[in-house]
Amino acid sequence: MTESTSAILSGIRELGAAPDTYGTTLNTQISPAAADLIGKAVADAVRDLKPDHIAVWESSDEAVLAHVVALATGATVLRVTDESGIISVSPSITPGDRVVPLATAWEPRWLQAMLSVLRGAAAQVTAVAAVLHTPTLNATGPVPVVSLLSEAEASSAGLR
Repeated sequence: MTESTSAILSGIRELGAAPDTYGTTLNTQISPAAADLIGKAVADAVRDLKPDHIAVWESSDEAVLAHVVALATGATVLRVTDESGIISVSPSITPGDRVVPLATAWEPRWLQAMLSVLRGAAAQVTAVAAVLHTPTLNATGPVPVVSLLSEAEASSAGLR
């Protein structure tokens, strides 16, 4: 990672976090510079995986983060939505596409739903990325996990 943990912590504290439909998100509108710093740190962590897509639940704050990561890695953004229990992905996935799901902090229900829809489309999930590590990430099986802050670091930042 090119950014130090203290710079990432500072950026996260500046943005703050709030609950959203799909879990905790950073308030990316507070500071484009802090959102850019955090997104680039995630990009540095997943770049070697050569993702074709960064997948996020449809949330404006998560989309901002995903676009920074996608731009820095040469990937595109996949938005996943849940409309009354019907989950869809836009744009569509080509079987074998390398996908990295991204969230500020993953909740069990939403991570499992995301993984299910991506695997159902025959995507290759190369890692699961998060800004904040949560216990949910301990259940990804053989899929590698990338997180910028540990649970303890997130807690010390007042985010868990």
